[in-house]
Amino acid sequence: MSENPHDVDAARARIAAARAQLLGTLGQVQQRLTPSNLAQDAMDSAAQGVATVARKGAEAVRSRPLAAAGIAAAVGLVMARGWIGDILSKRHETRDPATGLKRKGKKGSS
Repeated sequence: MSENPHDVDAARARIAAARAQLLGTLGQVQQRLTPSNLAQDAMDSAAQGVATVARKGAEAVRSRPLAAAGIAAAVGLVMARGWIGDILSKRHETRDPATGLKRKGKKGSS
């Protein structure tokens, strides 16, 4: 069984080409998996997600402005509930000319 030298040379050439292609692919994979590229890809996809959410939110506000205003007002009231409580609790203060403002029912003030 003698081998044709051209077949062996052709097989070696195919092996060399396949090896070069594999090493090139490995180099590309290594480049893609560097921490800086992974971080950049994550930032890009997050930015696209935020832009999509912002665009959809703007479209929703344009289509229903009164509902959006109501939601914004409700969120504002929830966030300001401490201030609102402080303002409403000052109604229960009485003015005493001798001591100034004092809360009703507060112990230790006379």
